[in-house]
Amino acid sequence: MRIENLCVKRLIGDVAGATTHGHKIAVKGGYIYQTFQGGYTLSPLGWRVVRNIENIIRSEMDAIDGQEILMPVVSGADIWRESGRYDTVDVLAKFKGRSGADYVLNPTHEEVVVDFVKSVLETYRQMPFMVYQIQTKFRDELRVRAGLIRTREFIMKDAYSFHETQADLEKYYNRCLDAYTRVFERCGLKNVISVMSSTGDMGGSVAHEFQLVNDMGEDTLFLCDCGFSTNKELVDENTESCPKCGKKLRKVRGIEIGNIFQLGTKYSASMNLTYTNADGETRNPIMGCYGIGVGRTMAAIIEESADDKGPIWNMATAPFAVEVIGLADKEGKTLPLAEKIYNDLRAAGIETIIDNRDARAGEKFADADLIAAPIRIIVSAKNLANNALEVKYRTNNVDTSDMPTTFGVDTYMSDIQDAIAKLSK
Repeated sequence: MRIENLCVKRLIGDVAGATTHGHKIAVKGGYIYQTFQGGYTLSPLGWRVVRNIENIIRSEMDAIDGQEILMPVVSGADIWRESGRYDTVDVLAKFKGRSGADYVLNPTHEEVVVDFVKSVLETYRQMPFMVYQIQTKFRDELRVRAGLIRTREFIMKDAYSFHETQADLEKYYNRCLDAYTRVFERCGLKNVISVMSSTGDMGGSVAHEFQLVNDMGEDTLFLCDCGFSTNKELVDENTESCPKCGKKLRKVRGIEIGNIFQLGTKYSASMNLTYTNADGETRNPIMGCYGIGVGRTMAAIIEESADDKGPIWNMATAPFAVEVIGLADKEGKTLPLAEKIYNDLRAAGIETIIDNRDARAGEKFADADLIAAPIRIIVSAKNLANNALEVKYRTNNVDTSDMPTTFGVDTYMSDIQDAIAKLSK
């Protein structure tokens, strides 16, 4: 990708309406563009990051035997009436078609997945299984906040598992909890914790939220050194002592980026989803559900890691692995070499962007901070005099103090591949 062709407008100065540092950086860097209050267009930069996060999620869901499907954004109101939630979920957006039929924009897909599994599930031998999707959803929120942190339209990974016994659900629930931990670690998030939470409108018996501990969060969390953790829904906000060990609780703020629930038979029973067990009896399967806010995860990475110059991505989430910057020289050597490096990296399958514009070095560096490729190659006359290329690293998940600050003009391909390998650990 050539930076002059990138369909992004980066902003200079303050961002009007930004309520957190991460929100400001996401807008300033041209990652998100507000289309309506609570609805955003993801630019090519933003979409690249989201796509990388989705691929991390997919690999971890597939690793625990998840099967990816895709359900519709819109569903008929009948299945929501069948579950009993049509008139009880306040964020449910409802509308009528021209024929007079009632529809909803799905904020979650329990009803839709149960309706789908009705056509598939017959016997206990088919369980356990889990299906998941990455899909757009809509919640008719009264208020929105902080860019992608709280929106009305959003991208979410939601998964649903089906089991014959509670013990089997609990076993799989713990596998999902571990998989979520790996997802957020691979995204480069350092301060994500799981806390007990209320089941709320979802129903069921047990739930956990995955929260990024951050002062910009809107959720209140209570933590103890003994390992106890919960949100304010399960304890009195004035509680000072841990109900588990009696020690003093710490109160922190958090941004919710994922949640998991043990649903029991709330949906399978109300919607008459059944299977035949080994004794020939008809039973309702026991369900679990597991959600990750994909856009929220991107926003959380920015909120946690960004400095005053821009976001800081790890190699797994960055929109580009490498940026090549050519600084024009009088002899006309630097820009052609930058082009060659760019073409060689692309031919090797390395996601690369080049900035060979007729622009000041400071402008190029400022834009590079906002794009935030973990590896930045600067082709300048000063370093070419020593047969070298200057290298800058923009990362906070790997110690780069012992990594080279220059690459050889004759060895840059192997040097860059070695750097990518180290930054990918």
